[in-house]
Amino acid sequence: MFNQLTKKKKNSCLKSRRAVTEIISTMLLMGITITGATTLTYFVNDGFISGNLEAVSLDSASKNILLLAYDTRDSSNLLTLSKVHNEYTGFLCGGMVTPFGTCNESPNSIPENGGTEFIVLQIQNQGINSVFLEDIAINNIIHTWDSSTSGIELDASIDYLSATNRSYPADGMFSILLIQSTPIFQNENIEIQSGQIVNLLVKLGSDDSDIQLNKGINIRLDTGGIHPVEILVESGDAR
Repeated sequence: MFNQLTKKKKNSCLKSRRAVTEIISTMLLMGITITGATTLTYFVNDGFISGNLEAVSLDSASKNILLLAYDTRDSSNLLTLSKVHNEYTGFLCGGMVTPFGTCNESPNSIPENGGTEFIVLQIQNQGINSVFLEDIAINNIIHTWDSSTSGIELDASIDYLSATNRSYPADGMFSILLIQSTPIFQNENIEIQSGQIVNLLVKLGSDDSDIQLNKGINIRLDTGGIHPVEILVESGDAR
């Protein structure tokens, strides 16, 4: 009888110890799970706030636009475009200026006839999605897309006669050139498709200052994202 009671007590103690061990194991697993979840939440929130995680970054356009070439010379055939010429006269507008340094009365003419000058930027969209170029800022002066150039063949060797079908952009505006086409046509809209290389033809406006050969050019491309595409051209020459 005594032995049976002793065995019962031992079995009861063993069961109690096993129960305590299971509780401790469960609590340890819960602690590890909570710690892991807290750590993961911290890193995910940090990624959303600081943009460290590529998966939560909503503005990849600024990283995917690459400047391939540019031409701001006072010369002919800018960036090998046979019908885009600048003629150097020492002034921004290529002709006579007032005592205050403003343009003459025909800024929309080609430089040879006293209009503002051109600059050409060649860019590539290396992203997987299209971007939409809303405006171009050159040294903080904004140039908008000239919708009147939509689908029109490029010819900046003579003054255009129509205000609705422009063979090159008006002063202070730009057009997008499809470099694959011959003859060259200006893009019908502001979309630059994935992998596409285009030339941006910018006609300087009366608000643009001289671009000196030994001065940098700050270029900002607004593609509708949170952050614009910032490009610094170290030297240029457009007056």
